[in-house]
Amino acid sequence: GYCMISVLETMKTFSVEDGLTEEAIVIKLRTCQFHHLFLHASLRHNSSGTTRWGEFGEGGLLWAECNGQHFEWFDGSPISEILCKVRELYGLEEEAMFRNVTISSDKRPRPLYLGAATQIGAIPTEGIPSLLKVLLPSNCVGLSAVFIRDLLLNPPSYVIASAIQEACKLMSTVTCSIPEFTCVSGTKLVKLLESKEMNHIEFCRIKNVVDEILLLYRNAELYPILQVLLDPTWVATGLKIDCENLVHECESISHRIGAVISLEGEKDQKISSFTVIPSDFFEDMESSWKGRVKRIHAENYFAEVDRAAEALSLAVTEDFLPIVLRVKAVVSPIGGPKGEISTVLVDEICRGTETSKGTCIAASIIETLDEIGCLGIISTHLHGIFDLALATKNTVCKAMGTEIVGIQTKPTWKLIDGICRESLAFETARNEGIPEKLIRRAEEIYHSMSEKNHVLLETDRTVSPLGSYAGTVSFDNAGDWPGRINIGPLSFGSEMPNPMEKLQQDVENAVTVICQKKLIELYKQKSLSVLAEVTCVPIGPREQPPPSTVGSSSVYILLRYDRKLYVGQTDDLTGRVHAHRSKEGMQSASFIYFVVPGKSVASELETLLINQLPLHG
Repeated sequence: GYCMISVLETMKTFSVEDGLTEEAIVIKLRTCQFHHLFLHASLRHNSSGTTRWGEFGEGGLLWAECNGQHFEWFDGSPISEILCKVRELYGLEEEAMFRNVTISSDKRPRPLYLGAATQIGAIPTEGIPSLLKVLLPSNCVGLSAVFIRDLLLNPPSYVIASAIQEACKLMSTVTCSIPEFTCVSGTKLVKLLESKEMNHIEFCRIKNVVDEILLLYRNAELYPILQVLLDPTWVATGLKIDCENLVHECESISHRIGAVISLEGEKDQKISSFTVIPSDFFEDMESSWKGRVKRIHAENYFAEVDRAAEALSLAVTEDFLPIVLRVKAVVSPIGGPKGEISTVLVDEICRGTETSKGTCIAASIIETLDEIGCLGIISTHLHGIFDLALATKNTVCKAMGTEIVGIQTKPTWKLIDGICRESLAFETARNEGIPEKLIRRAEEIYHSMSEKNHVLLETDRTVSPLGSYAGTVSFDNAGDWPGRINIGPLSFGSEMPNPMEKLQQDVENAVTVICQKKLIELYKQKSLSVLAEVTCVPIGPREQPPPSTVGSSSVYILLRYDRKLYVGQTDDLTGRVHAHRSKEGMQSASFIYFVVPGKSVASELETLLINQLPLHG
């Protein structure tokens, strides 16, 4: 038979396949991608004894295939000579070593005949549709489709084929969510790494691959699949490694990449945002580099950009906006068609009413004047207005300047930037001749009120993260603010549970109660022949439903990061999960689902959950 030597210069590997038929060689040449083709001189001498290869006897099919491509002849020891030519072509050192990843061809079935491969479209042929495109799911493309095609064209040994079948059987029976099984080209990654052209996206893809292997290893239901897949992976890649070493290397790679690359969900690299500058400006300037590496590795550069953004905002606020507002105020007639007002002066706004409501009325007036773009000055002693989240863009807070003269605080009658929460009420009262005894008592009352408000504020801050829990709040040590807060029978340390995890647990509990009750009711009405049990299965970020859901009716709940829920039902759960995650901002969405007996039941439970979940909070 024929012998074919394949060399991957980027991976520094080569493999030798011998005992091939002429048709098998032609199939490999038509299906594999190669940059250079070399033919050994032994091919010139066929069984007819002629040196005019292909004119007589065997080899005509192979000659026709090679004759249409550029190739070179070579002589000598095939492996040594071909490796020398590769080193020469790619400028490698003579000492560059290539690893032999040959897989023994013993006990392997013969490759598919050329005619059969052509007739089923495994080899691209004009006018013949590909059988694989018909049989495989629409999302099975790229490396996955190539792997299946190669298995079809060059069947593996019985042991490897049995392992692949076993993996498929195990996968079809799992009930937990499964990894997305990210596919990346090892050759491409090695080339990018060696040329130092890797970007954060490729590093994240590598981390996804190793994290998915770790998920298989750590999940008791998926671990047998990982073990079974090791041998087929060895045949496909030529890399034989035991499971423990594989997991150890994956953990190391995941940790090293995670320590450098900025991962999804990290919030310390937000795009700069200032109300006086369009957000598109910062998006264009910063989106191309923020979110690539962790901030800790480039803190100086981040700080420099933050300072520049603040300086730009300050310049626009102080130098540009006043000019714009002044122009708008001058050119806008009083009572014009849009109701513009040019100038407004208000002293002690809303002072003649109850403080809290007066503060809100004043805030509304300020927002309105800010929106129409008029010039104005408003003075107030309603300090609560500074704690409100006003929807203003052009309003600036100023305060009356003061100075200390002796032991007294006196106004400078100059405006300064900032917020003033104090007044000179006591000083003014003294200047107006109010008896000192009255003023001192007033100061005592004021200080006692301030201390009380401070304690209440600190209490609110301490307890507020636990506002959604019911129970009795107690502190470990009287007089000390706690490091631990006891709520009912449970104790929480300083670290609070992940809000999304708690939401998921609450939703699972509510869904189980609501739907199980309905299924029991349907069973009693004999609408169901068998009492179905609600078993909620979570699908985490970058996970997908198991194959066992294919063709089954299921009800699912999408958990959004804004704590909103989406309830749906489908017979194609994998497709629906993919559709939801294809939307902007939903790439890492989590789901909960459970399988039900039939589409009509799924539709009924979907409607029930939409109506009942809000009643469960």
